Amino acid sequence: MNVNQVIKKRNLIFLVIGFGLFLPSCRILPQNADLDLNITLPEPKKTIYQATRKFGMMSLIYGTDAAYVMTKYVSDNTGASAATSYEIPRDVTEMVKSTLNAMGGNVVFVSFDPDFLGNSLNLGYSQFTDKIIPNVVISGGITEFDRGLLSRSDSAEIDLTIEDHGLNFEDQTQGSLAQVTMDFNLLDFQTLAGIPRVQAINSIKLHKAVREDSIGFTISSVTEVSIGAQGTIKKIQGRHAAVRLLVELSIVELIGKYLKIPYWRLLPNVAPDESVRDTILDNFSSWSNLDKTVVMQSYLHLYGYTVKLNGVLDEATESALLDFANKHGLNTVGIDEQSYLALFENIPLTREARNRRATMPELQIEEPPAQPEISQIGEEGEVLQLETDAEGVDTATVIVATAPSEPIDTAKVSVWTDKKDYTIGDNMIVNFSVDQDRYVRILLIDSAGNISNLFPNDNQSDSYCKAGITYQVPPTSSDFALTISLPRGKDKIRAVASTNVIKDEVLYFTQNGDFNGTEMRGFPVRAGTDISIY
Repeated sequence: MNVNQVIKKRNLIFLVIGFGLFLPSCRILPQNADLDLNITLPEPKKTIYQATRKFGMMSLIYGTDAAYVMTKYVSDNTGASAATSYEIPRDVTEMVKSTLNAMGGNVVFVSFDPDFLGNSLNLGYSQFTDKIIPNVVISGGITEFDRGLLSRSDSAEIDLTIEDHGLNFEDQTQGSLAQVTMDFNLLDFQTLAGIPRVQAINSIKLHKAVREDSIGFTISSVTEVSIGAQGTIKKIQGRHAAVRLLVELSIVELIGKYLKIPYWRLLPNVAPDESVRDTILDNFSSWSNLDKTVVMQSYLHLYGYTVKLNGVLDEATESALLDFANKHGLNTVGIDEQSYLALFENIPLTREARNRRATMPELQIEEPPAQPEISQIGEEGEVLQLETDAEGVDTATVIVATAPSEPIDTAKVSVWTDKKDYTIGDNMIVNFSVDQDRYVRILLIDSAGNISNLFPNDNQSDSYCKAGITYQVPPTSSDFALTISLPRGKDKIRAVASTNVIKDEVLYFTQNGDFNGTEMRGFPVRAGTDISIY
């Protein structure tokens, strides 16, 4: 070996050693390996934070009935927990129990433990007098565990050889995306039948990453030396914590649907549940005007307005509704669906509102005076009323009934539109008919309370209509149109028919936009239909 060869080999040794020393400074030794998961926390479709704790307060403020809830065993239905060394839990029943018990308020968790009940029976304590019987049972489980929704692998390798001297560096990074899905249903305890539209199906995404590094170099010619380092680092997002989050989310949704309260207010960036909204509006539509007014007055009280629960759209109630509409940007003021839904979905979830629920005013509805029981009708319009004296003997009192000044009109008027829902700018067609010849008057009351005359009009000045004919506003041959305009909301079309021409001074309306039946007793032939404007 000559001097130049010795120098080259020494230089190569220093080069390899220098490169080896350079590697740690670049933080690519195994002990310095790092991983960056795409998302540092589980990525659920919905996140709940303290929703379970606030749910109980919401149930109290909304005044729901008590929900006594029991749960069946909730476990992994996919079988993946054992196959993956329990990356996901096999049994999540205790998570469900803890979530229910954490809610409080009008939600009561009822435990079911066969072993405990069996032991109680053996000990002679089998009395169920004080036991709470549940009204609903939760059924559910983990229904999906997709471990490989998305996978990614990157690698880098350096292999340097000069004569008998070598250097090797290898780096591999792998990442994957998984998804866990849970299904929950609510069953009626008595029948064990599923409660329609009360279920929760939610998923959560999780990330996993693995990195392997190895470094080594060899100087063979001088001495048989092989120096290297190898290591692996792995990061997996907390699957058990994610499943707990998924359980809490699903139970909030499930019980919220059952109690028909806006549970989505507790979940950040979650859209309203349309199934709950539909149920709430269907119930509202089925109520009488008195019930609608009383419920909305109770909601106004929860907001802090001073109103009576009398079922009357009085000055205090109108003032409160107007103030609420201005604060929430409503274009309608009154006892209507838009105002009701806005009141329902925005009740403050505060201690003050909870205290107002506890101090809700009593109903102050005045019942109409009771009418005497009519047992017999005598001659010449005499009415015989049976009464019972102190000795229990029935006596008859004669009450002279005043005959009506004119017979009751038995005609019928019908009114309908070409469709029920309209948008601004649409043209509307109103159809109507009578089964006996009558004078007809048709009016429109919009959601703001403005009254417009539809029939008769400048193009249809004759209001006398023949029986059995379908009339149309505007008529087919006319060049004018009924064009829908603001405000948006629910408009009311009301028709009245009479044997005489119907003048403005005989028309009376309630605060809700309906005909006042008391003031218009002389015009009993009435009909109506509602339309929605979007």
